[in-house]
Amino acid sequence: MGAALEVRDLSFGYGDVPVWEDVSFSLAPGQVAFLVGPNGAGKSTLFRCLAGWLAPREGEIRLLGSPFTGRTRLEPGTLSFVPDVPTFYDDLTAIEHVELILAANRADEARPRAEQLLERFGLAGRERLLPSAYSRGMREKLALVLALALRPRVLLLDEPHGPLDHEASLVLSGELAAAASEGTAVLLSCHHDVPGLNPDLTLELADGTLRPAGGLG
Repeated sequence: MGAALEVRDLSFGYGDVPVWEDVSFSLAPGQVAFLVGPNGAGKSTLFRCLAGWLAPREGEIRLLGSPFTGRTRLEPGTLSFVPDVPTFYDDLTAIEHVELILAANRADEARPRAEQLLERFGLAGRERLLPSAYSRGMREKLALVLALALRPRVLLLDEPHGPLDHEASLVLSGELAAAASEGTAVLLSCHHDVPGLNPDLTLELADGTLRPAGGLG
């Protein structure tokens, strides 16, 4: 089976200052990988490159075997990205965000899963509020609902457990394990142990280099 996400010799910098260089790794369908490393190592920058938000200086990203850049038109359900600080439309309620994402991805069959996720993350009964009325943790939960409902082939999550309490972290870990069991390749960054989820691969980004690291449990 081919790689869901493959990164070849990726480099990024600002002007003459490199952030990281020669980043290479691959994820098979159903694999879960943790990305670790100190603050300032460039983990969020790497996620933005993988999601097509930033253009790398060199190298190649391949999704499902095909080259990918920010200009690539993807089939619905291919890639979902939750950044470290999710943003939302100012004038749409939480449930309207759900409706928009389902419609944009032609994924009406995912509606029961979205409703279940709202319940599991404790947003049921609050879904008609604007995200601006939510706490940071609630905004993170909404972003995760939008991403997980689609069951994408590749799921990128930048520090998703950070804003969550322990109970919500366990819910997230369970949902990620379920998505992986259905073939989603998951890459998430973390600073601490992640409750209830064991990675197949742990990568450490430090001093401008990506290398395999010991697992977190």
